[in-house]
This record gives sequence, C-alpha cells and structure tokens, in this order.
Amino acid sequence: MTERLPPPHLRSRRRLIAGAGIAALGVAAGCTAVTPAPPRSTAIDDAALLNNVLGLEYEAVAAYDAALAGGALGASDAALARAFQADHVKHAEALVRAITRLQDKPVAARALEDYRFAADALRQRDDALRFLVGFEQGLALAHLAAVPAFAEKNLAKGAAGILGVETMHWSALRSALGEAPVPAPFLG
Repeated sequence: MTERLPPPHLRSRRRLIAGAGIAALGVAAGCTAVTPAPPRSTAIDDAALLNNVLGLEYEAVAAYDAALAGGALGASDAALARAFQADHVKHAEALVRAITRLQDKPVAARALEDYRFAADALRQRDDALRFLVGFEQGLALAHLAAVPAFAEKNLAKGAAGILGVETMHWSALRSALGEAPVPAPFLG
C-alpha cells in the first residue's frame, strides 16, 4: 500500500509549524544553544504563520478586555493595560495587512466569551497582572519562534519588532507586580 502524502504546500506548512513549535519549546525550557531554522518556507507558509500569531494577538486583546472587566486593576494598572491592549490591536492590524498582501485570508477574531477566561482568576490585582504576564510571555515566545521561520525577510523583521514590544510589555507587567523586570539573561 502506498502512503498518501498531503499536498506539498501542506507538508511544508507542517514542517514550518513543527519547527517553530520546537524552537519555542527549546527556548521555554531554557535552552541557549542556537537551533537551526526550519526549512525555508513559502508565501503560503508565511501566511499560515502570520495567521497563527494573528490569532494569538486577538487572544491577547481579549485577555486585556477580561482583565479590565474584572475590576481589580487600579487606575495606573488599567491605563497600562489599555495602552498594551492598543499595541496588540495595532499588531493585529499589521498582521492582517501582511496576510492580505500575501493574498491569503486573515483569521477572524473570536468573541470574548469564546476564550473562556476564568473570571474568578481576575478579581485580585496580582492575579490579573500575572494573567497578563502569561500572555505577554507567550506572545514573546511565539514571535521569537516565528522570526527564523519566515521566507520573507521583511516579515521576520516585523516579527522581531513585535517581539521587542511583547518583551517590554512582559517586563513592565512584572515590574508592576514588584518582580524583577528581566528575570533571566535569556528569553524563555
């Protein structure tokens, strides 16, 4: 019996996503060695990767909505959260433009209630801030994994630019919690 392989564009997309996932896991585990970039992708793969991070940016916008709606954030924390949420909206808009330029269809944002965030976990200030720290850390790692995977150099540059902002958000939220803003010499 002959094994049926998926079409070539899906095979390369799977390699791309698997390679990005492996890189993210390595960074999350504290690996400091440079891992080789996954095989060079195509415009189809670039659009798929952009759609993955677009979905994460949409989820971050919703996470900030949930944290702000919980009412646990004071005025200065809420102002910071609104500013960071606005950054995520701008990231999403830029990602939509890039996906459209690649002649693909951007994923749609889901409704807030579709994310099923635990409202009880957002009723205390520190819990709400830790919730947001987790999203910023996850976004930073996702963009870090995406950078070497893009075929188009400008997309890698854009992902690196967003990565920098995500790490600043992460650091500022850690500071708001009274934690070390830069907890380790390597991202992870």
